[in-house]
Amino acid sequence: MITIGGRNDLAPEAVSEMHQFRYEIFVRRLGWALPLAGGIERDEYDTDEAIYVLARDMAGRITACARLLPTTTRCMLSDLFGVLLGGKTVPSDPAMLELSRFATSVRKTGEGRVLSLSQPTMDLLDAILQYARKHGTERLILVTSVAIERLMLRAGYDTHRLAAPARVDGNLCVALIIEVPAECSGAEPELYEQIESRTH
Repeated sequence: MITIGGRNDLAPEAVSEMHQFRYEIFVRRLGWALPLAGGIERDEYDTDEAIYVLARDMAGRITACARLLPTTTRCMLSDLFGVLLGGKTVPSDPAMLELSRFATSVRKTGEGRVLSLSQPTMDLLDAILQYARKHGTERLILVTSVAIERLMLRAGYDTHRLAAPARVDGNLCVALIIEVPAECSGAEPELYEQIESRTH
């Protein structure tokens, strides 16, 4: 089940659960030093302009999430990851969204993540791309590791680098652009029905 919307569109308990899920993944599991408030992970980019993508299992628990921000406003790439720009101008395009806080939990499914992207990860990415295409977005940009970049290429996503990789907190990272496909897949109408029925 996929839900997409801003924090004023989603139920308050869904927003709270998402922030708790992000704390579990990014802070407790990955050990990132992130802003915390009351035991949840929330930062200055969680604004009214942010669009959230939530995936739930059959029991209603959040299993994956992501955040989309317009590049025409402040976003993480310009503020925090300038080293990945390679001297280029920060993208500011109404047809481009920044993808951040992308997290999936695959502990229950046992999906492997070493040689390929897990199915929950690809399901979330596909839902994001469908939403982006429907709303006139042509590209997504995200900060990720070169290892994840390789997995995305292997999975068939149309990606390219904004600039050469650079070290961020000891990891080799890249500002990666994902091209939003122009055409729909055969399964898209069903996914759209799920998304739209939970956005309003």
